[in-house]
Amino acid sequence: MARPRSASVPPPPTRSETREYIGFAIYLASFVAFVLYLAWALLPDGVLHAVGLSYYPTRWWALALPIWVLGLIPFIPIAFTGINLLRTPGLRALDTISEPDARVLQFPVDADKLLKLGSEDSIPELEDIPLSTVNQILYP
Repeated sequence: MARPRSASVPPPPTRSETREYIGFAIYLASFVAFVLYLAWALLPDGVLHAVGLSYYPTRWWALALPIWVLGLIPFIPIAFTGINLLRTPGLRALDTISEPDARVLQFPVDADKLLKLGSEDSIPELEDIPLSTVNQILYP
């Protein structure tokens, strides 16, 4: 049995508070990294040597890296769309009608299920309606 906590002991941080701290730390780290990038890209070599930095990439990367990142921005949605189109079954494939793990609505529907659907706060179970039933309703 858990012992009650005293009033002087604060409750442990929740998961969302921990995420907030990590997010803030990442924000600060990204800001510092951006300032260091700007210093490397814009300061002359003499200033960097005076600070004690003698080994760093060439200035060519100061332009090449942002250009590569900007080139990836339109490429990523196009690549994901292409991958999804390749993985989608064709229109004549039987996989577009049903799948082995489908939960198909069973007929006749239980009276208990219908009573539960009548209440205001109920959420019906997620089930697939058979294609024949849809056709009977839409095209009598």
